[in-house]
Amino acid sequence: MDSDPPGTSQGQDRAAPETPPAHALNAVGRTGFGNWIDRDGKLILLEKSVRTVPYGFLGVIYGVYLAQLGFSAFAIGIVLTLTVLSSAFYTFIISFVADRIGRRRTLVFFALTDFVAGTLLFVSTDWWAPVLAGIAGNMTVGAGEVGPFLSLEQAILPRTARADRRTLAFSVYNLVGYGASSAGALLAGLPRYVGYPPLFLAYMISGLIGAVLYSSLSGGVEPESRPARRPALSPRSRPTIAKLSALFAVDAFGGGFIGQSILSYYFFLRFGLDLATLGAIFFATQLVTALSFLVSERIARRIGLLRTMVFTHMPSNVFLIGVAFASTPLTAVFFLLCRQSLSQMDVPARQSYVMAIVDESDRTAAAGLTSTTRTVTSSISPSLAGYALANLWLGVPLVAAGILKLAYDALIYKEFRQVRPPEERAVSPK
Repeated sequence: MDSDPPGTSQGQDRAAPETPPAHALNAVGRTGFGNWIDRDGKLILLEKSVRTVPYGFLGVIYGVYLAQLGFSAFAIGIVLTLTVLSSAFYTFIISFVADRIGRRRTLVFFALTDFVAGTLLFVSTDWWAPVLAGIAGNMTVGAGEVGPFLSLEQAILPRTARADRRTLAFSVYNLVGYGASSAGALLAGLPRYVGYPPLFLAYMISGLIGAVLYSSLSGGVEPESRPARRPALSPRSRPTIAKLSALFAVDAFGGGFIGQSILSYYFFLRFGLDLATLGAIFFATQLVTALSFLVSERIARRIGLLRTMVFTHMPSNVFLIGVAFASTPLTAVFFLLCRQSLSQMDVPARQSYVMAIVDESDRTAAAGLTSTTRTVTSSISPSLAGYALANLWLGVPLVAAGILKLAYDALIYKEFRQVRPPEERAVSPK
């Protein structure tokens, strides 16, 4: 007999009540394109696209840019680790203070830190500029976004759509992000013709646009109450979030070995590909990933959120290991595209699942703490990957990532298969 996951009572599904605000219910009650999500949700989607275009080209060029500045493979890993750790620190802090000082205000602040990071990269080619930019900003140098934006927007999105459209909201959110990121990756070939400064200038401008868009959000994005003193997490949500955080740590530690900058550098070392070719490859991978979100929500409706998370993720990790053993760039890219067509289908399902099984008042903390755990553990891996690329077989980071992620899939299914969100409780997935 399966044991009950933490935070559940014997024989009962653990699920938080779903009580979206009136403005969200009104928005999704109408029919027509775009009416399933309210104005705040649309602003978040717009800002997501503005923010992730530069993240797309930074993920491709950053490792190569650092190498051209004279950084060794191990030093590149250290810089990427510092970049991820800074995002983890910011995410951890906002988990406890964002609802108190205001979500809008917090988002505007972090949009301006992206402006600062872009400015540092634009004005200097000294070694300290990319290091400080990574620490000061919220630069995403992996295939998927991490950091405070992600955590806060995850907490806000369920308030912009009805419960039965929550997973759709997260699917579109990720579709927009990866679609914009793929467009950004396509720009990674520009330095060959115009140098790096125009891209860094675009990163600066995106931060300013983000600050304006976040300032335009309504008061509906804020929590319904902001008590001066309250427990960081309710007793009911605490054990669930602790178990999720531990499991997500395993997945993220594996993911840190294959951040987009690491993968880009791997293809650069293994096959000698230039930035223009790398940009085209990662444009294709991001585009395939974005398209996968079109079916992710439908799969989740048929088989459930947790099964979607696990059953799409496992084969993607087998394809990832295949990339390491590919002997030609064409074969490696084929396996990578197969991997990307499945690997991120779990993301909207995971985000929706976490928001569904914790209390509404715990959503910011839940998103922040699980994201912090993922970010901290993923920050350890890039330096190890850099060491492996410099001293061991080049395929070590990819194989290690695949094995760790397969272990995560098995563990999370074992621990949470009895924990269903509200919309799945009436009818169990077949």
